Amino acid sequence: MTDSATPETATPLPLLSRIIGVITSPRATFQNIVAAPRPFAVMFIVATVIGLASIAPQFTEKGRAATIETQISAMERFGATVTPEIRERLEERSKNVPLRFLGLVGTYIFLPVMALVFAAIYWVAFNVVLGGTAAYKQVLAIITHSQVVGAIGILAGLPIIMSTGKMTMAGPFNLGALAPMLEEGSKIATWLGSISIFTLWALVLTSIGLAVLYKRNSRNIAITLIAIYLLIMFGVATFFSGFRPA
Repeated sequence: MTDSATPETATPLPLLSRIIGVITSPRATFQNIVAAPRPFAVMFIVATVIGLASIAPQFTEKGRAATIETQISAMERFGATVTPEIRERLEERSKNVPLRFLGLVGTYIFLPVMALVFAAIYWVAFNVVLGGTAAYKQVLAIITHSQVVGAIGILAGLPIIMSTGKMTMAGPFNLGALAPMLEEGSKIATWLGSISIFTLWALVLTSIGLAVLYKRNSRNIAITLIAIYLLIMFGVATFFSGFRPA
């Protein structure tokens, strides 16, 4: 039997206080967030930060080169042959400034859609399957505030990407650094390299928020969410390893 939180009359914390609070005192902050859910402003802030940080490396030579190599690597993983002509077209496209800003526009679409989708998944899991009674907007507010960690992660990794010119799926802060002895491109190395430390942190925050909302054990939620994430990324690593050129 689930004792879900119900909307209450509460004064919402200011936006900046909520952004800082989910990092410094997540449980207390989420108690205010679920009582007075305000998901959209933080969603816009997070999308703006992630979008600008994502396109920033493309305004440097190292960043442009890293973007091109990432695209070429992805094509080769799927068995495509990258000819000099294809490489030249990629280089020409990388110099197109309006195309760079399309990535920023895409972030304003992709990030909110993902937040809406994951909020729907959690809402169905906890309300329909487990018998909760929380409002969808409350769950969405938890998801959008947990995404603050993603913005912090991309900002933290930006100086490293711009100085080294190396880009990876999970950014520079991934579990691949824990096993440098593994063969590059192997299934396990690819798997560990795809696991972002900041994504794990965001899942922990999401678990705390859902625990506050549905009055459940945050540890059990976190273990479940992280286990699902690790399994999904293992599947992704297996898929890409299967396309790795011999």
